[in-house]
Amino acid sequence: MRFTAAALLAVAASLHSVNAANADEWRSRSIYQLLTDRFAPPSADAPARTNPVPETCDPVAQTWCGGTWLSIIDKLDYLQGMGIDAIWISPVHQNIDVHTPYNYAYHGYWVNDVTKLNARFGSEEDLVTLITELHKRNMYIMIDIAINSIPTLNQNDSLSSESLAADNSMWTDPAYFHKQCWIDYSNQTSCEYCWFGDANLPLMDVNTENPYVISTLNSFIKDFVTKYNIDGLRLDAGKHIPGQFWSGFTQSAGVFTTGEVYDGSWQFTSSYQNQGWMDSVLGFPMNGAISKAFSIKPKNSNMTDFGVAVGQALSSYNNPRVIGNFLENHDMARFRNITADPVLAYNAMVAQFMIEGIPVTYYGQEQDLANGHDDPYNRAALWPTNYENGTTYQRIARLNLIRKQLITSGLQFNGKSYMDDNSTAIGVTQNDIAFRKGPIIYTLNNRGSPEENTSFGINATGWPSQTALIDLLSCQQYITGAGGSLSISYAQPGYGGLPYIFATAGDAKALGICVKATQVGVLAPNSTSAALPSSPMSVGLMGAAALLTASLF
Repeated sequence: MRFTAAALLAVAASLHSVNAANADEWRSRSIYQLLTDRFAPPSADAPARTNPVPETCDPVAQTWCGGTWLSIIDKLDYLQGMGIDAIWISPVHQNIDVHTPYNYAYHGYWVNDVTKLNARFGSEEDLVTLITELHKRNMYIMIDIAINSIPTLNQNDSLSSESLAADNSMWTDPAYFHKQCWIDYSNQTSCEYCWFGDANLPLMDVNTENPYVISTLNSFIKDFVTKYNIDGLRLDAGKHIPGQFWSGFTQSAGVFTTGEVYDGSWQFTSSYQNQGWMDSVLGFPMNGAISKAFSIKPKNSNMTDFGVAVGQALSSYNNPRVIGNFLENHDMARFRNITADPVLAYNAMVAQFMIEGIPVTYYGQEQDLANGHDDPYNRAALWPTNYENGTTYQRIARLNLIRKQLITSGLQFNGKSYMDDNSTAIGVTQNDIAFRKGPIIYTLNNRGSPEENTSFGINATGWPSQTALIDLLSCQQYITGAGGSLSISYAQPGYGGLPYIFATAGDAKALGICVKATQVGVLAPNSTSAALPSSPMSVGLMGAAALLTASLF
């Protein structure tokens, strides 16, 4: 039986009071960011809304490649297979739909009317169908909201708001825009009141101090969230609108909100959460710290600096557990473009998933996309990868499994669970760092793939001597030495500088992970070999890729 759009919307609205998700409910989620046009191709069940659809999707052409809200449904199994339980999709509202000096609005961010949907991606019924399918799978939907920077083609010599008030926009009165000035990014006032774009394509800055604008946008977001049963919002260009506006807007929305505060300052980015303007922000300062720590030139980084960054995140945000941790996004270079070494990238992902916050995977990260540099190269279509179940896909699935089981298990160490404990550095060198977080210890390093004849010692894990530990990533067993010490060797062929997530054998069993752990590990300092095979360094060693599928459960 096929329901009409009106019927689906009525059902969605009736369920909203039950399903509306807050920050506490979002903090255990794992988010996947996607561009609707580039994530999944048209199919028999998801016909194209763009004609003709190009035979190949060239990101440099900056045009539509055919993805829709319905085509996203085709790949929900693919997302769930990776442990994803929330998706963040690009803006859904009407865009300027003409050719511009910068080509077409395939990305969805050139919104000129939030009261209408973008017909390039589907209908009201299509959007409701997507959200309904997500909720059937206990997955959340996050919608990217772009309410500022209204595009208009410059057909006048003047760049005043009076001459450019767009007749194809929901805002037609010049009073609804700030006076024209180009943004000076070194000045926050300029960032909030001046315009994006240039004379070829001005992006007019909406006057969010105007009472009519405020009431219109607050009413819009309340109705939109209710009508479509939205679980969360990502607020585009958050730092380019005065924070006081966001406070009323997010209260009107009534669901979890995270903002794009594109800035490297801990104090500045955290102020948007700490002032109560929005529930969360995307962690740009942490993104910078991870990129520095695990760059392609690791010897130039210092893991002590990364430990300091983790401490800064914990001390800066009122609620660090809902900050979005990401390695890449639609505006930045792909992480594998700046870090070609897969082991460095693996360490970065363990940091992304294990430190306090919500992991955000940008579409294609799981397929190791490394297209060019930033926009538009970082917006390639995903379907040429054939959605393969490769090494990085499996690693993300593994990290999501570990994180989810730690959250739901309730396991504790010294009275603290994984979600309630702060990552605390218990060992650090220039190249290595170990964090205690509730019942686990996770270790990271910047050494890269080649093995080194060296090791990293952790003097006091908090566990007693001769405690059997399991690395939840590889299912290898380790034994603590005197005083609960542990040593990780980087000399094993094929291992190099791999990351580790340690739990006791008993906790691993309670998590349902690595029940059949392989008893081959690195001897801890001063430990005996009584509990291990006679040659622990040579028995059952596997290549790094094989670790993902051997003895997982």
